[in-house]
Amino acid sequence: MIAYIPARGGSKRIPRKNIKHINGKPIIAYTIESLIKLDFIEKVYVSTDDLEIRDVAESFGAICLELRSPNLANDTAGFIDLIKKDLNRFCDESKSEEVLFVLPTAALVPSSIYIDAYKKYTSAKPEVLMSCEPFDVSPLWAMQQKDDGYWYPLFPEKVLMSSHDLPKILVDAGLFYFFNLSSIIKYSSLKLVDCLLPFEVPSIYRGDIDTPGDWEMMEEKFHKLENNNE
Repeated sequence: MIAYIPARGGSKRIPRKNIKHINGKPIIAYTIESLIKLDFIEKVYVSTDDLEIRDVAESFGAICLELRSPNLANDTAGFIDLIKKDLNRFCDESKSEEVLFVLPTAALVPSSIYIDAYKKYTSAKPEVLMSCEPFDVSPLWAMQQKDDGYWYPLFPEKVLMSSHDLPKILVDAGLFYFFNLSSIIKYSSLKLVDCLLPFEVPSIYRGDIDTPGDWEMMEEKFHKLENNNE
């Protein structure tokens, strides 16, 4: 199995996000270091279109190969585009189609989480094992605006149910995904595979970064974990 980290240079809301420093070290470095410790990972690859990111990634032990095509490093290129048009070159180089796809900002995730997730992936054998988190409030109570300006529940049959009677619902945590490339290449999304299983990640390790506020929360969690380990 290989680890594949997509890390493009462009980031509009948080410039240079993937190599922005936390506690004096690029955020992607923490992710690389956690993956390198894993016995089941043969190689840790970073796919990037950016020379500086390539240099940083390689300095912490990752392998980058050639720079990623610019048309796979823009705002419209999604995960499935990378899986179908970029990931194969790393699988070919390593001669492995078993993949742990990890976001560069998964810096809080310790090696132990990947180990537990790998055990679930190998024992249950889903097409995709996805890192997930619960909703704070059930989306079954969500509302949308009508044409007349008033609001109405998306799921009116659920509004009379108490919270403890609602089914548990999870959402993609934006951290990591286990899969076999050949098994999922036919799908249009990792979320649309026939056999998907979640791996719920504790809140202290989660950190999907889209806004400056998300970055501040990441820093707070990092320092909290650091203090707990002292």
